[in-house]
Amino acid sequence: MSVRWPKSLKRTTSQVLKEIQTIIKDRTAMLMVFMLPIITIGTLALAIQQNDIQAEIVPLTLGIIDLDTTTTYPDEDLSYNFTVTLADLEGQEVIFFATEEDAYEALFHGTIDGYIVIQDGFEHSLAMDLPAFLEVHTSSTNAMGQSDVIIAVTEASMIFRMSHGWIRSEIVPEMMLEFVPEGDFSAAQIGAFLVVFCTVIAIAMTSCQSIVGDIPLRRMLLTPTSKIEVILAKLTAYTIIGVIQSLLLNVMWIILFELVLHTGLLTLMIISTLSAFAGAVSGVTISAFCTSRLQAQQAFLFLLLAMMILSGMFLDVGAISEYLPINIGMELIRKTAFKGVPLITCLDEIARMLLFCIGGTLLSIIVMWRKRTLA
Repeated sequence: MSVRWPKSLKRTTSQVLKEIQTIIKDRTAMLMVFMLPIITIGTLALAIQQNDIQAEIVPLTLGIIDLDTTTTYPDEDLSYNFTVTLADLEGQEVIFFATEEDAYEALFHGTIDGYIVIQDGFEHSLAMDLPAFLEVHTSSTNAMGQSDVIIAVTEASMIFRMSHGWIRSEIVPEMMLEFVPEGDFSAAQIGAFLVVFCTVIAIAMTSCQSIVGDIPLRRMLLTPTSKIEVILAKLTAYTIIGVIQSLLLNVMWIILFELVLHTGLLTLMIISTLSAFAGAVSGVTISAFCTSRLQAQQAFLFLLLAMMILSGMFLDVGAISEYLPINIGMELIRKTAFKGVPLITCLDEIARMLLFCIGGTLLSIIVMWRKRTLA
């Protein structure tokens, strides 16, 4: 054993050196290895920067319905003064509504980020040293907006209490979510993201080696079969697989969490078909660019990280998110399944999704057309 060990060590060392040389020779793969952390951190920095710019450009807009008629507090209208405190916060706008129905309609169309109902008796409760409740309504389809509204109301309440010398929690906000499907709301929110995310990413992961890893394709291209036909065939095949996968995801999502969505399964399947098509386009385009399976795997990792960071679940990245398939798919599900908006009215989102797919398809065809050999 002591005699064989040096020979074994030598062979192992030689194989290690050979593998390192093989990897180094693939310059594109090596570039991706070192570019991965740069691109990942750069994408995160871009997302944070866009989030800050978006916050500066688009202020938080709150609706106010002041139903308080009590005049118990001497020489001051407390409900009005509270709305003034709320309006004076930096980066915020306040719109007054006569009825809750008008505010609800504005929230439905996205004109406001939330609305506050000051019930009758607000001033009387404060004057009598009793808790005064505020109804704070936010949209379930705007996760970022929910947190911004909560922060604004909490900050205004603290400033208002300090200005009157109150130290207890005299003002108590009651949070109310609108456009919530029946069932487990957390499961509905997270599940909607997972349905779109898994549909896009799973098909992209599968199709990213559809060209670079297809050995029989070399022989097939010696026949009258054109490269355009190959691209279109692969996109169709992977989209069909994605639709079947998405059907399973949607059915499990609805049944397991006993959800009653404000749309039908057909609408969800149309959205899933668009998402699957986008995933297939992403994967096939990666495969057309790459010359080895290792490169395809690394490029898919770039795609995965970029879509996660720019998905809009963690940061509002503004206009960047409007053309990413996961974001568009989520927007379509929120509008149709949560708000009950007909799919025919979401032509803008559908057009953006199709623009992404058509652009990716043309790009993969051009790359494939100029490619002389397949790895």
